[in-house]
Amino acid sequence: MNTTKNNGFRFLDFIAIKEEEIKGYAPIAGSFAVISCEEKVLMVYNVWRKQWELPAGRREGDETEKECAIRELYEETGQYITELKFKGLLKLENSSDGSVKYNPVFAGSREKLQPFLKNDETSEMKLWDRSEVLGVIDEMDLKILDYI
Repeated sequence: MNTTKNNGFRFLDFIAIKEEEIKGYAPIAGSFAVISCEEKVLMVYNVWRKQWELPAGRREGDETEKECAIRELYEETGQYITELKFKGLLKLENSSDGSVKYNPVFAGSREKLQPFLKNDETSEMKLWDRSEVLGVIDEMDLKILDYI
């Protein structure tokens, strides 16, 4: 049976806007990369949070939201996919202080995946059909998948 963790955040909304409208929202946090392959979605196991999740992470330096998604996807999986399409913003509330943040969500597809790239954050990747049992899954990532 799958269970979920929210890691201290509450889902508020998924905002479908154009990529150029991102600047109208603040603060913009890290980007997500939703990758489809063989009619399944790419998930990674985060060893720090002990859960399955979508590849994602915070921006570094002056990189764009899309560059962040591309980099995080590569660092966490070994997949280098630059053809990502902006899908919208995930709006979350921090449960401890009530602050709100917005995470850009990008999506792409691949016919065949490259081998997993071993790293410190993720121990494996898997294509998930959304029905098989994975274990613990990030609750916010499931919300994203409901909108993508």
